[in-house]
Amino acid sequence: MSSSDMPLATVPTAASPPLRHGPPDIAIFVDKVTKSFPVTLSAGAFVRYRGRVPRRTVLRDISLQVQRGELFGLLGPNGAGKTTLLKMLATLCIPDAGQIVVAGIDARRNPGAVKRKIGLCTSEERSFYFRLTARANLRFFGSLMGLYGRFLEQRIVEVARLVDLTDALDRRFDTFSSGMKQRLSLARAIIGDPDIVFFDEPTRAVDPLHAREIRTLIRDEFVNRQGKTAILATNILEEAWSLCDRVAVVHDGRIVAQGSPQTLDAQFTLSTRYHVVLSHLPPELPASLRSIPGVLRVTAHPVPEGHKLVIEFHRDEASVDTLLRVLVSYGGCILSLRSEEPQPLDVFLEVTQYGGPR
Repeated sequence: MSSSDMPLATVPTAASPPLRHGPPDIAIFVDKVTKSFPVTLSAGAFVRYRGRVPRRTVLRDISLQVQRGELFGLLGPNGAGKTTLLKMLATLCIPDAGQIVVAGIDARRNPGAVKRKIGLCTSEERSFYFRLTARANLRFFGSLMGLYGRFLEQRIVEVARLVDLTDALDRRFDTFSSGMKQRLSLARAIIGDPDIVFFDEPTRAVDPLHAREIRTLIRDEFVNRQGKTAILATNILEEAWSLCDRVAVVHDGRIVAQGSPQTLDAQFTLSTRYHVVLSHLPPELPASLRSIPGVLRVTAHPVPEGHKLVIEFHRDEASVDTLLRVLVSYGGCILSLRSEEPQPLDVFLEVTQYGGPR
């Protein structure tokens, strides 16, 4: 055998352990991260701007921490920067500035080690092979994660059962509905049994029944039972409020509010609504209520019992006692009185449109 035909010897080398950062109870640490993209990638623009193509900043000075075993929400409208942030956490793109640490590993210095700790559920259909079956797709992506043989086949069956795709495993991907494709993306994200899972709008294009099952799977199975860490990017207010331990509201590339849903309710919902049902409504009463300092709006409409008033007032400027005194002074018989709990939409509008408490 000639020397050119001889196989090359491989010298085993000890892999250096990934650098670890931060306390062990922090799963994700993001510090002052900024990201921008060129406004265009055309060759003409490159020449026109002499290699300095203008850039559009999509994330500005992002900082957050996610505890191990926490379900953390990224809530914001389309285009707010949620997906870009998830891609940076998954090491699919690099920040312009700032630091990202995932599972104690610096994401910029050791992206390969980070990838072995995470799963990513996206809504991008093009990341699958359209002419392969669901089983073949999962087998391919599972092998990229280091799974093989009987264990891989067992994991395919397990994750397919979790996302209700058992009967569709041997169908080609291009025959799937939008909701089935989304559930297959979820199966791919968890097939490697990662410690941390990123969910980018996992219930988009999914029917209500399967959307409820996916939410239950994320909250009850992954987080509560298995103790995994999850980040959920969504533009569905009720989804973030009902599922997440804490929520960061992202608007125009910035985190404009952060905390538990209960904390955000208390911090940003500064008005209170009361629903009052009266036996009869004196004509002058609504105007008199509107004249009280701190009252924001008063609406009235008839109901079978009489008339219903909805009174909204700034809780720091008007009191229920004042409202009741005015109601009683007009001789109205109060049949019922109840307060309305703050709604996620109220908080979201307060944060994104008005920039915080007014």
